[in-house]
Amino acid sequence: MRQSVRELVGQSLMLSFDGCHATTELLNALAETRANGVILFARNIGSPHELWELNRALQSHAAAIGSPPLLISIDQEGGIVSRLPAPFTTMPSQMAQAATGDPEIAYRCAFLTGRQLRASGINTNFAPVLDVNNNPANPVIGTRSFGADPGLVAMFGLAALRGYADAGVIATAKHFPGHGDTEVDSHLGLPRVAHGRSRLDQVELAPFVAAFAADTPAVMTAHIIFSALDDVPATLSRRILTDLLRHELGYNGVVFTDALTMQAIAALYGPAEAALRSKLAGADVLLPLGMLDDQIAVARALCSAVEDGTVPRTMFEATADRLARLRAKYSVQYALPPFAAPDPAVYAEALDIARRSITMVHNRALLPLAPATRLVLIDCLLPRFSLVEEALAQAATFQALVAETFSELTTLVIGPEPSDEEIAQAVGLLRRGDVAMFVSRNATHIPRQLDLARALCAAGKPVIHVAARSPYDAGLVVDAAAALVTYGDSEVSLSALVEVLAGQTLPRGQAPVELPFASSGKDT
Repeated sequence: MRQSVRELVGQSLMLSFDGCHATTELLNALAETRANGVILFARNIGSPHELWELNRALQSHAAAIGSPPLLISIDQEGGIVSRLPAPFTTMPSQMAQAATGDPEIAYRCAFLTGRQLRASGINTNFAPVLDVNNNPANPVIGTRSFGADPGLVAMFGLAALRGYADAGVIATAKHFPGHGDTEVDSHLGLPRVAHGRSRLDQVELAPFVAAFAADTPAVMTAHIIFSALDDVPATLSRRILTDLLRHELGYNGVVFTDALTMQAIAALYGPAEAALRSKLAGADVLLPLGMLDDQIAVARALCSAVEDGTVPRTMFEATADRLARLRAKYSVQYALPPFAAPDPAVYAEALDIARRSITMVHNRALLPLAPATRLVLIDCLLPRFSLVEEALAQAATFQALVAETFSELTTLVIGPEPSDEEIAQAVGLLRRGDVAMFVSRNATHIPRQLDLARALCAAGKPVIHVAARSPYDAGLVVDAAAALVTYGDSEVSLSALVEVLAGQTLPRGQAPVELPFASSGKDT
């Protein structure tokens, strides 16, 4: 039976919404747009049972209105990009996984994440990240990447893709053709990569080519201009999404756009025009996001474009066919598995993985610390460095974990850019303690954190530097008595760090990126 224009166009749309419940407004929007699915953020996730019930209600509605089973998606990469709260388990970041040196760790993290998602009714994950993070100034990828070497990224990425597939979750390699060598966050501006084609082939494209050869089911576009390929962002580029991706590289999976509300796109075009341009470029599924009324307006604009011939109907038919094959391959159905609470054994395995990732850059005979050490914890709170992250106060989590092991603890949590008064307060606290533990969070981008670190080191007491976000921070505090890298501040990574401080676990990780300013050797 031939689909109506509305039904056909809807298969090229994925909606976002507010709240943890299937409201009448949301259900009406799905009925009008016939969207192929939804994307979930932290604002949509309550308790595990509420999440399951939300997804059950959405699939029941799809069945009632005669739409195909919904793709219910999420960004659950691990590390700093996590939508699922406790009691779900967030895996260590992709870079932490690579720091273990074992690609099977990436498989296990993807498999365990996928099992949690599928049990909750989520069948699509916008992961893994296949960007090669070889630029220390990159403000948005960082530890989301497996590392700086294209071969390593490909090896760990393929393992992650296997893990998601075995868990029954549709994985999405991102951000094609590569977001690793940028200095602008595409949520906030329009990055540009100026490398020539030969360099793109060797570095940026290499992990994606490997993933395509392994039949990865989906890919997500990057809002970046690649000067050697086109003068418009990849998400809007027919030269990239059709000529390169489809024809030259032979990829026939599903192509998702990144959010069209990101400033790299939204600053240039309105939502409807951006969606139209992206569809003409060759994207399959568009993510307009924003208010539901605005997303409905995008659907209507696309329907009009089909009816007046601006966009060929065949482009939407090709997308619908790809999605039908995808649903069949991954058994995407209306029915959810019976509700089951998250398995606490997953946390134990994630913690063991995190233990293997903690990296010691140097240790000048300071660690481990005795339990009675008068420890002064100075933490630079960074609730949300990029719009891709959720607003999580990990400083409070870390303080509680440290306090469980070190009873003589004094804590000062300050903002990401310490003031002169806060620096003086931190130094004053250290003078009354034995050791300072300075936690930097992206000091490579925030020089005031380094001013604080230098002041602490000059106070005459030993300083432990913990690079809790960017690993590149670890080489910047040259006078620290010890320096450790966690590659993100998920709870399991912070717990493993405390074990290292107390000597309960040995730091075995090796940095998968170059730390050019770090002390040579791990003196003990």
